[in-house]
Amino acid sequence: MKKARFFLATGLVVFLVFGMVGVSLAADQPKFKLRLQSHLIPDDTKRGLTRFAEGVKAMSGGAIEISLFGVGAIVPMKETLQAVSMGTLDIAMYPEGFWFKTIPVSWVGMGIPFVFRDLEEAKYFMLKKGYLELLREGYAKHNVYMIPYEPFSIGLMTKQPVNKAEDLKGMKLRAYGTMADWMGKLGASTVVIPGGELYTALATGVVSGAHWGDAGPMYIMKFHEVLKNYMKPEPAIGSWNNLIVNADLWKKFTPEQRAIVETTAIGCGLMASNETRVICTKSLNDMVNKWEVKVNTLPEQELEKMRKPSIELQKEVMAGKDPLAVKAMGLLNDYMKELGYTK
Repeated sequence: MKKARFFLATGLVVFLVFGMVGVSLAADQPKFKLRLQSHLIPDDTKRGLTRFAEGVKAMSGGAIEISLFGVGAIVPMKETLQAVSMGTLDIAMYPEGFWFKTIPVSWVGMGIPFVFRDLEEAKYFMLKKGYLELLREGYAKHNVYMIPYEPFSIGLMTKQPVNKAEDLKGMKLRAYGTMADWMGKLGASTVVIPGGELYTALATGVVSGAHWGDAGPMYIMKFHEVLKNYMKPEPAIGSWNNLIVNADLWKKFTPEQRAIVETTAIGCGLMASNETRVICTKSLNDMVNKWEVKVNTLPEQELEKMRKPSIELQKEVMAGKDPLAVKAMGLLNDYMKELGYTK
């Protein structure tokens, strides 16, 4: 109930600010024309970020205008952090944890398999349990200010069904980050394949399965044409698409403008997350009814087997040398105890 009240209050704040701030800002506010590049294709960029860009413009009284660009339109995805740090890009949307080797604390935000049971738990951990502050400290070292945006789940589609933990052993799968680490401990081999090459790799048998968000993004990528099995529950709940803003630009904003950008981002991101959930439900239904995809729901005893390698990964991070990552895992462990999932 507390979580529900918190997120309802966040949404109400956004709508109230939408209605009042734009007409109350002084005419002498500094003006900005900004460029935001996303890691998503153009259509998904528009769907996920247009509300944010329009909201910031309206709430700032037209002082802040944001133009949206899809993946690779200005700089290659792998260069995005550096581009925002240097000011080549003003703002970027990125998948949390993409630079986890550079910013180890972001590993937790990639979505650790079989930790959170729903997205509400993931949102609360990010926004209310101290993880956001640790993330910002990690990103600040690279001259960027980080803002949480949209949480989502990570699904898994395969050619052969996954009905038990042992079924993953021997599979060759497209994966990276926390998912690749977890799959490796279950005996799967993994390889990183760019999105533009992934469908061909699946169709030709280079790999026999992949994760790419959950059912909605997978449907857009046409996984259902070549993969006929969808695992339930989704292995990882609580991965994030977030924003980074050039820190020098952030300092140029007035306090009111910083509040506008951040409040709008969090509110619109949560709305985008809800919209994505509906799209994913509809997409999975179409996969099942129109493309003969089978949903394989694992029993609790198999889920327990899959949680064990996840716990091993978390212990490895706790034993690591990065102080922010260790603190983040401590926060997560305390949160899991509060929820009654661990002792």
